[in-house]
Amino acid sequence: MADDFDPFELVETSPGQFSLLFSEFEAAAEVFEEAGVEGGGYAWAAVARHVVDNDATELKERIDFDPEASLFCAFGEDRAALTTLGARLAQLLRDKRRLAQVVDAIGPRGFVD
Repeated sequence: MADDFDPFELVETSPGQFSLLFSEFEAAAEVFEEAGVEGGGYAWAAVARHVVDNDATELKERIDFDPEASLFCAFGEDRAALTTLGARLAQLLRDKRRLAQVVDAIGPRGFVD
C-alpha cells in the first residue's frame, strides 16, 4: 500500500498519531520554479490544502498541517485520511501537467505562508 503514495512516507509518531512526510522536492522543482514559487514544504502544504479544499473535502476535518521549508508534514489520528492524501499528492507528483494546473489554480498569493 505504501507504493500508492511513494515517495511520501507515513509514520506513526506515537500511538494513534500519524504523520505524512515528504522532502524529495527536486522531483517537481521545475513546476514550482516556472510559477515563481519555491517548491519546499510550505508549497506542498498549499498544494495539499488545495486538494483537500477542492477535491477531497471529506478530509477537511481529519488532517492538520505543520510544514517547514525543508519538510512537508500533514498529521493526525486518521491514518486512512493521511493515506488518501498521500496517494493524491503522489499522483500530482507523477503528473507534472496536473500539478502545474493546481499550482496555477492556487496562484502566487496562495503560496504566501
